[in-house]
Amino acid sequence: MLRCLLIALVMLALAPAARLAWNSRDMPHFGHLHDDSIYFVCAKSLATGAGYRILSLPGRPYQTKYPPLLPALLSVIWRIDPRFPENLQLAMLAMWALLPVYLLASARWFCDVGFSDWGSATLCGVIALSPSLMFYSMTVMSDLLFSCFLLGALLLAERAGNAASRTWLAPAAGLLAVCAYLTKAAALPLIATVPLMLMLRGQRRRAVSFVLVMAPAIVAWMAWVHAHRTTATDLTTIYYTDYFGFQLLNVGPRDLPFLIWKNLDSLFSGIAGLIIFDDGKSASAIYLARFLAIGAILGAVRLGLRRGFTQYHAFAAVYLVMLLVWHYPPNERFVIPVFPLLAAGLASEIRVIAGLVKAAATAANRAVAGGIALALVALAGWGVLLNYQAITQILPAILRQDRAVVASNRVAYEWIQRNAAVGAFSAYDDPVFFLYTGQPAVSFRLAPMPLYYGEREPILRPFHSMADFARRWGLQYQFTTEADFHRELGEGERSEVREILANDTAFHCLYRGQWNAVYQFKATAPDPLMRRQRF
Repeated sequence: MLRCLLIALVMLALAPAARLAWNSRDMPHFGHLHDDSIYFVCAKSLATGAGYRILSLPGRPYQTKYPPLLPALLSVIWRIDPRFPENLQLAMLAMWALLPVYLLASARWFCDVGFSDWGSATLCGVIALSPSLMFYSMTVMSDLLFSCFLLGALLLAERAGNAASRTWLAPAAGLLAVCAYLTKAAALPLIATVPLMLMLRGQRRRAVSFVLVMAPAIVAWMAWVHAHRTTATDLTTIYYTDYFGFQLLNVGPRDLPFLIWKNLDSLFSGIAGLIIFDDGKSASAIYLARFLAIGAILGAVRLGLRRGFTQYHAFAAVYLVMLLVWHYPPNERFVIPVFPLLAAGLASEIRVIAGLVKAAATAANRAVAGGIALALVALAGWGVLLNYQAITQILPAILRQDRAVVASNRVAYEWIQRNAAVGAFSAYDDPVFFLYTGQPAVSFRLAPMPLYYGEREPILRPFHSMADFARRWGLQYQFTTEADFHRELGEGERSEVREILANDTAFHCLYRGQWNAVYQFKATAPDPLMRRQRF
């Protein structure tokens, strides 16, 4: 009876996420992360029999960056309903359905490491009510699917370390690890951490069986990538087709110390951002992020020391190091796979602090203990308020804004379909542009390190050579919007970019909408089907 009540409470905690997903089932934020629309384009390629390609790019290169499992699953949606954007509703349903699975796997792990039923349910409720997690559960991204497979593999591998458990658990964990790896290459550390932990527990045969199951999938994907990788070496092509190659191209040994330092701060913010939503950049928010993140990490270590280090601890240690040396700031999305571990760590640390406060309250310094307790209660109350505002006001406002931008862009897309002959475009959200217009497009990519260093001139310099970029890719047109480069640049830099592009004499404006414009590259022969038009 108690367990049924706790399950009901967790389901109730899922209600705000379900309501938000239902109200945004048209997915107005589709393409906001760029990767989501690439996954969907690759799914369309598989569904239409074109192979595993990036259909939206000129030349339609093979997809050798993202493993194929998520696009393969999404291709079922394209087969059921090939109409875009109508089929985004099915995609929303499929992706959001992973959130309860993620919570179920998290609850199982919480129980395994000693949390009570009430403690597990409370932690699952905190996870379910994370506004950032709600948002990512409504996107066509690999993170939740990857996390579900990852947690499943780690849970089975942990049981396989017990000599009294069934022998099939290790190969079953290997199968789930294969699914995790074919969803996201970040699962690669499992091939080392799981066998290592099994051998430390005297289970060598089970370690070997795990490797024998997982290793062929790794070799097969790497062989496919090697056989189908493009020979182009420019920044943009490598960005689309080669994770590791992009890292080697942009991050040198001298950059690593600075990269790690910046990523460490981003990781702290990402951990805190999953717990308490804060879209501001105030000094108090930064210090809070560091406080919560350090507490979660120390608590996870303390939990391992007290209960024993698990397969999850071993994977997380390697995974977090990978995030620190990678060329992208580890925001909330990248923390999702280790969120349950960190949430458990923070809960353990709060329990320790509460114990110290209780002990102090029985001694002479009761005022100090009372002040600490009051501060913790105030912090919790502030977090609840911020999350409530995010769920009820901030996220709905963002989605309404996204819906208005989509409506404006669709007017431009319809104009392009009526007035443009077939030609390649430059477009920031190029897969979305392709799905709406059918025209191939490529996004102008920026090198990551100038963004890390915050050097204004190296950041803006590439935009002065857009004509060279257009000639290199054989582009005829350019589609720009007010939201372009929102993932990389601040509003001030974006305003400068818009001014640079508007004054570029290599292009002339053919269409200007409310928040977007279409330009033609002057080096291309004039298109008689294109008519200057303003709305």
